[in-house]
Amino acid sequence: EALKKSGIQVEVAGPAALKKKLKVNGKITPNEERMVHVSPRFPGIVKSISKRLGDLVKTGEALAVIESNESLQPYEVKSEIDGTIIKRDIALGEFVDTSKTIFIIADLSNVWVDFSVYRHESENLRVGQKVLIQSNESADKIESTISYISPFGLENTQTTLARAVVPNDNGQFRPGLFINGDVIIGEAQVVVAVKANAVQTIEDKPIVFIQTGKGFEMREVTTGKRDHERVEIKSGVAAGEKYAAENSFLLKSELARPEAGEE
Repeated sequence: EALKKSGIQVEVAGPAALKKKLKVNGKITPNEERMVHVSPRFPGIVKSISKRLGDLVKTGEALAVIESNESLQPYEVKSEIDGTIIKRDIALGEFVDTSKTIFIIADLSNVWVDFSVYRHESENLRVGQKVLIQSNESADKIESTISYISPFGLENTQTTLARAVVPNDNGQFRPGLFINGDVIIGEAQVVVAVKANAVQTIEDKPIVFIQTGKGFEMREVTTGKRDHERVEIKSGVAAGEKYAAENSFLLKSELARPEAGEE
């Protein structure tokens, strides 16, 4: 009960698979496989425009009215999909023909994240690898997979393009914005690991607080490999031992308190 009130969480040290990550930078773009270019069915003069850049549209919804040069009758240009208008190239009174794209509509319910990967790092990439992506507007990481790796290099940057498809129902991933990701390129199995937050530093030495019958004891440890969640313990903690996994800094503060009161 006292542990719950203090916020200290106890876990059991043991084997773990530590993830090896490759940090990558990318850019959010519309999914081109969910994009429609809208052109007039017949050449003519633009009489009205009902939609603007960024508007949401439904399938069959009118975008503009054009008066046909052939029949002199107005007709509606309609959306072929549910989506967002990401480009508008049309003006009132303008003559447009069937070869001109006057709207581009994209379904942004999922988007592409195109990562630029340096040449020496691209050798570690494989289609199907997991990637953790974090938007600038949310602390939560979205898990996706690498779905495409370009067979060509980008001349200007000397990098390789790697792509992930990301769900975007709430619109947090906005096309045009830059974004960061972590590609999981491998795993290392270790015999004993603890949560990263469990390792504290006292007098420049890494320590972990081990639960005993009377409370907790401080144990100096030797650390090894690590990822964003866990740290390998090479010595100092045995598999099966219980340790302070979260809020162990409270125990560290408790140790320092008597010293603070000395005169």
